Amino acid sequence: MNRPDPSAPLVDSVATGFDLPPTRPVWMTVILFAVVVTVAAGFAHLFRVTSQGFLERYADTSDPTRAAERLHWWVTFATVTGAVFVAAMVGRFVEQRWGDHVGVEAVSASARGEGRSISLRATGLRGAATWVVSAGMVSIGRESAIIETGGAVGAVAGRRFRGRGDAMATAGIAAAFAAAYHAPIAALFYVEEHLRVWSSRRAVLFAVLGAIGGHAVSVGLMDGHVIFPPIQGSQWRMIEMALIALLPSVIVARAFLQLRVRITGSTLSERIGCQPWVVAAVLSVVAGGAVAVFPAAAGNGMEALRQASVAAPVSLGVALGVGKLIGTTASLGAGAPGGVLTPTISVTSGFSLLVLLALSSMGYGVEHPWDAMVATMAIGVAVGLRSPLVAVFLLPEMVGDYSLVPAIAVIVGLAVLVDRGLDRVVAALGERIPVGVYDEDA
Repeated sequence: MNRPDPSAPLVDSVATGFDLPPTRPVWMTVILFAVVVTVAAGFAHLFRVTSQGFLERYADTSDPTRAAERLHWWVTFATVTGAVFVAAMVGRFVEQRWGDHVGVEAVSASARGEGRSISLRATGLRGAATWVVSAGMVSIGRESAIIETGGAVGAVAGRRFRGRGDAMATAGIAAAFAAAYHAPIAALFYVEEHLRVWSSRRAVLFAVLGAIGGHAVSVGLMDGHVIFPPIQGSQWRMIEMALIALLPSVIVARAFLQLRVRITGSTLSERIGCQPWVVAAVLSVVAGGAVAVFPAAAGNGMEALRQASVAAPVSLGVALGVGKLIGTTASLGAGAPGGVLTPTISVTSGFSLLVLLALSSMGYGVEHPWDAMVATMAIGVAVGLRSPLVAVFLLPEMVGDYSLVPAIAVIVGLAVLVDRGLDRVVAALGERIPVGVYDEDA
């Protein structure tokens, strides 16, 4: 998914999109806004609950990592492989029919006056495909479906009631992100990095109120809560351990981005000279094998990371760092629609855990590896998703501790400097990470 071009004329965006007032009365806009925010936050909750409920029906647990462990390996393999292939076929169908009308970027394109907007029908099909992989223990995130649905609901509601729907879509996206991650401030930076709303007062207002409203609905009506447990030691110690794992974390985050960008069904089918469905089938088998071999790589990564806060053995680090990297890359490469934010923080923190455990075996004291994992999750968001401002606030909000913001900001700032330095080194060698290529939730 291509991020909006920063060089695009923002004046046109303001004139034709976010700031173009609707012809409906203000009271109707207020009611629409409340409905969109509630639906966006409610969908985030419903998506998680229903996919986990379905998993519990056939695996006796809502935790995909435990389900992958309990089921016979061939059942896990077959379930994941089948889920990825089905989702990939649905994703390919949607891309062929509505390719210009899917993803958060379609909202930005509508605001820029490009004559295309996000499609609720296409979003619904992609969301259904993501639900299949979520219920099928696939090593992929569910965030893109949740966020994209929030935007689609807002856009359609705005258009149906005598408006363009661009600003209302912004509210839906902010509400969905805030509800999915328990992160209202990070939601605002996410919206800005994708939609460039700072130049529009109306869009900023809708984004701010949408993030606040989505968070309030999630916490107040749907039992939303902090996602990760807090750090266990001092912030100074967390910074120290994060600095030790900084360079490996940056390299891994960059490598994961490269793999996601380069390993796609269309690219491989052109190089190999075979039908895309054949490539999708092969990558589906790889995705199934990754979860069968590394059960802790199942799901979007949240459950495995919570396990790491209690006990962080080498096997968990390998599953997060290696198993999830392979499983997520293969799933996305096959064409299954899904998010990459939680897989990215899982892969990055998994490798950082391996680095720290290796140092511990050589005598370096690692009292609380979870603390360093939290910090390196932020590195994953900043480098692997090219979203440093989101990273600064997202992880503190996910652990429910805003006092971590300054420490995370220092770590993220250093990681970005290292990343930019590596860009220059790699560019000098004639190769560079593709700029402007992002996933729906990146």
